[in-house]
Amino acid sequence: MKKSELKMKKLLIIAVCFLFCFNSWAKSDFSAQIEADVDAQNSVEAKEQAMTEAQRKGFLEVASRMTEAENVEKLNELTDDEIAHFVRSVSVANEKAGGTKYKALLTVDINNELLKEYLAENEMIEADTSELAVVPVYRPEQHSEILLWERANDWRNSWLSKGLIKFGLMQVRTVASQFEDVEGFDAQGALYMGSGLYNNLSSLVGTDRIYVVYAEVLPNDDLKVTVKNEKNKTEDSFTVLADGSENLFDKAIEKSVMFISNMERESQKESTVAAKGVINAVYTYETMKDWIEKNKAIVELSNVDSIDTKSMGAGKVNFDIHYSGSIDELWSALQELGISHESMNNYVILR
Repeated sequence: MKKSELKMKKLLIIAVCFLFCFNSWAKSDFSAQIEADVDAQNSVEAKEQAMTEAQRKGFLEVASRMTEAENVEKLNELTDDEIAHFVRSVSVANEKAGGTKYKALLTVDINNELLKEYLAENEMIEADTSELAVVPVYRPEQHSEILLWERANDWRNSWLSKGLIKFGLMQVRTVASQFEDVEGFDAQGALYMGSGLYNNLSSLVGTDRIYVVYAEVLPNDDLKVTVKNEKNKTEDSFTVLADGSENLFDKAIEKSVMFISNMERESQKESTVAAKGVINAVYTYETMKDWIEKNKAIVELSNVDSIDTKSMGAGKVNFDIHYSGSIDELWSALQELGISHESMNNYVILR
């Protein structure tokens, strides 16, 4: 084989290797790789110490990508248990343990939504907040009438006394009495809210995130609260015990906000899952450099999660595009890169 042919073959091998490294490109700024090398009383203690240290280092590294250095210093004051709350998982590679030592490459994955909420709540980042509206419905006794606008609705009065409640990325307002005259908007209508009232109310209060918080006093004086998400018609409930230690309504409001936050998070997860998709594509390239540049440009699109290369050769590459959002948004983004598409039976041709 001629030297020039050998050199060309080596270059092709390098280019192919470089290409296939794109397969693992997934846009995640919320994980960090930590090299652990710990010596302790024994390998078991060394591993536990390594995991704890890695979680802290990984957490702070991810946080440093989202906020300023002075805030990272404040975050470092959190306890190990508090930091563990933000850790989604820790994966292990190249593990070596024995005697008193433990070595490994640890990848710490951080729950970005929880971290964002915490940073926003503590004014460490500027973030867009979600406006929510709550409708407090109250039954003061087991067989009494349910209340909404009435003065005797102490549950609503407690919510109003809190004013605007800020929790993470949420801002929660109690629906004002100016909407009392909205047709069908009484206690019964709120508790069993139909689509007509919901749509009308969403338009009037300026948000489609409406929660009915229904509190009823039980025979033993405990307070049962049902939180209802009127947007997707899900609900959850809890009970606050009447132990006399603190104001029952204050405790119930605090817990209600936490339940609303969890329900919002679950709702967003469902929306994200529903908006994800994958398409199989074939691209014809003139040179390897052309495809490498196109590969990089495609994977950097905001609605593309990753690219999974299936096969390549003879100037063609077959790959899957994993994307979020609508398919029309993906086509528009590709078109801005100068890439057109033609749909076939079970794949698309990109040019």
